Amino acid sequence: MSTQFESGHHASMHPGMSQAKYNEYRDGHDHIAKGIAALMVAESTIDSPEVQVWIGKHYEYVCQFWTPSRIAYKSLALTYTMDPAFKATYEAYETGLALYIQQAINLWADNNLE
Repeated sequence: MSTQFESGHHASMHPGMSQAKYNEYRDGHDHIAKGIAALMVAESTIDSPEVQVWIGKHYEYVCQFWTPSRIAYKSLALTYTMDPAFKATYEAYETGLALYIQQAINLWADNNLE
C-alpha cells in the first residue's frame, strides 16, 4: 500500500525494495502532492476538472500497490486527516492539504469507482 511513501518511512523498512524503486515511488507521490497543493493554493475547488485529474493520478499511484474500491479509497483518504503521520505528510506541503485531498478524493471516488 502507498502508506510507506506517504508517511515518510524509509526503504530499509521494506525488505526487498531497492533504494532506486523507493526513490521512484517517493518522487511520484511528491509530484502528485505538489500538483494538488498548487491547485489548492490557487483556490481551485475540489470539483474543478484540474483537481479531479490530479486525484485520478493519485488513484493510479495508489493502484501500484493496491486497487481500492470506492469505500476503501475514501477510507484511505480519511486517514489523511485522522492519522497524525499521514496528516503531517500532507500538511508539510500546505496547511489544509490533508482535508482538501480527502474531500477531493471523496468526490472523485463517488464519480469514478463502484
